Amino acid sequence: MHHGHPGHPRHFLTALAFLTRLGPSRLVPPEDFAPSLVWFPMAGFVVGVLAVLPAWLGLFAGYPWLQGWLAVGLGLWLTRGLHADGLADICDAWGSSALGERFWAILKDSRAGPFGVMGLAMVLVGQLLAFGYLAGEQRLGAICWCYVLGRMVSLAALGLCRKRVRPGLSSLFAPGTSPSTLAWAMVQTVLLGLALTSPRSTLLGFAAAGVVLAFLVRLSKRQLGFNGDFMGAAIVLGELAAGLAALA
Repeated sequence: MHHGHPGHPRHFLTALAFLTRLGPSRLVPPEDFAPSLVWFPMAGFVVGVLAVLPAWLGLFAGYPWLQGWLAVGLGLWLTRGLHADGLADICDAWGSSALGERFWAILKDSRAGPFGVMGLAMVLVGQLLAFGYLAGEQRLGAICWCYVLGRMVSLAALGLCRKRVRPGLSSLFAPGTSPSTLAWAMVQTVLLGLALTSPRSTLLGFAAAGVVLAFLVRLSKRQLGFNGDFMGAAIVLGELAAGLAALA
């Protein structure tokens, strides 16, 4: 199947449309999903810039916790809460200790279970605290990079688990996880990390992201599958990992 050149602007718009509410509303041809993967880190950069823009403009100056809270809230709004919902589903299914089809039935259940609520609360409060401390240190660029690394973690998780992808949106993206796509996405992530934060924070961020990847890949192997909820969880957990690493 011909996917078109991954650098085509329409693929960036596809990434924005899938990952955020910023992309234009349109029907996306199935063949456009895979080549949009290379733009995931840049889509994260756009979300990060908009999430910290109020703080950059001086809103709540002197109140870093409010700046961190606003960045988390804007991140949720810009992404329609899609990735947070994926994390909640993963937490529910993982916390149940279920295996096989029972695990996937819990994952697909639209009702919020206790493990999903607890897991989502822990991660979002962790983001708020990390972003608040970073805002207090005037490291808004580091907050912005958290959103970049989160998308890279999602892309890496898909690449490592592509053979176990279940039917759904993730299966449309999976063919695009070629070595060249992963390499270009990694280059974007590293360069943005060096530009927005320090080399040390960039390195530690990747190390922390490795822990997230190890957890999700192990869970995927145990449950013999991978879907969009895993991708969403990877994004939110990757954001938290980057924030904590920046403070280490």
